[in-house]
Amino acid sequence: MLKKKTVGSVIGEICQHIVLIFIAFIVLVPIIEVVFAGLRKNQAVYGPHFGLIPIIDTNTWTDTKESDRRANIVKKNVLIARFTNAVDGMSKLEIMDREVTGKLKATLKSDNDKAQELKNTFIKMVKGNGKNELVDRFKVAFDTWKFDPATNSEVVDTVENMFFSEDEKGEMEMRFVYDVRFTFDNYKVFFTGIGVPDSPTAKFPMLKWFLNSIIVSLSVAIIQLVIVALAGYAFSRFNFKGKKIGLMTILTIQVFPGTMAMVALYLLLLYLGKIHPIFGLNSLVGLVLIYLGGGIPFNIWMVKGYFDSVPKALEESAMIDGATPWQAFTTIILPLVRPILAVVTILQFVGQYNEYVLASVMLTSQENYTLAVGLQAFVAGQGAMNTRFGIFSAAAFIGSLPIVVLWLSLQNQIISGLTGGSVKG
Repeated sequence: MLKKKTVGSVIGEICQHIVLIFIAFIVLVPIIEVVFAGLRKNQAVYGPHFGLIPIIDTNTWTDTKESDRRANIVKKNVLIARFTNAVDGMSKLEIMDREVTGKLKATLKSDNDKAQELKNTFIKMVKGNGKNELVDRFKVAFDTWKFDPATNSEVVDTVENMFFSEDEKGEMEMRFVYDVRFTFDNYKVFFTGIGVPDSPTAKFPMLKWFLNSIIVSLSVAIIQLVIVALAGYAFSRFNFKGKKIGLMTILTIQVFPGTMAMVALYLLLLYLGKIHPIFGLNSLVGLVLIYLGGGIPFNIWMVKGYFDSVPKALEESAMIDGATPWQAFTTIILPLVRPILAVVTILQFVGQYNEYVLASVMLTSQENYTLAVGLQAFVAGQGAMNTRFGIFSAAAFIGSLPIVVLWLSLQNQIISGLTGGSVKG
């Protein structure tokens, strides 16, 4: 019989949904911001005057003399109206006054053919988003109109004052430019390694870093999975001398973080490198060996607890029917403990994929960097105007895809694995 909902239970459910929506908002907003940050031409986290850049930053015509990034946006129709009215002889004050009152309208009426041609080329340039060939065509038309004897010099001064400014060399340049703020160039750089702002000749092999991270993380996850499954089964099922001491030793080792042994690990790889370079410093194999020792103790305890929840009678029944201990382990036990093995796999993959401290010390050449180590260079000046945060965001988004795919493919196993071994039955 269904229980009737009380006012208190309804209010409780509403509050739960509100909390869940709030948590989802907190989680999703930063993710969305990172995705769109990768689409920004502007590489800095902060805009001029350190005002936060909106999530969606669209391409637009801007006034280069206006320092405020949000205030420098000029709509195409307004820009065209200003120019055509200025060429037709309206003063700057008249144009601004009409713009304030909302009566500014573009006009193509003119008795001067060169002025008409100039306005036409300007309109095409603005509507064509400032393409190079359109800009060049406009400059030619402007010079032709400017030096025409029939052109009023006062009108020329008004147009130049409103639409041009002097650069550092004292040459006239366009004041209004088409500012490309939304681009896929950052994502292209991830695959090509070239085209990084402020470093046009440098190559950053981000795709190689991405593959290095996958190779290292996957190798650690698979090797640890095999070792942990065998060790956890042995500690769960067999009685042997030193079992209790072994478990306590493993637990004690896990108490100390790997960073405490960083110097020792560095010297160990330095020594192994003298035996064979493949095991030494600046080697992915050497990095895998270091990572293997970090997660094994904790995972053995976790897997052992899950094995303890599986009845021994299942193996005994299989062996009575003629199965060997190995066959009972592989065909009976492993399918039952698959959830905890999935947990070990994803935890180790994600942990080593995101690890930075040890990798930054052990890897010295750019070609062998993992993604976490390589991307650090793009946010070294966090908060500075020259920080290449767009590149970092694009690479971080693409780099997160393997974790998302692995998590989605194993999510059912992970949920049951994290809870299934909590009760021995």
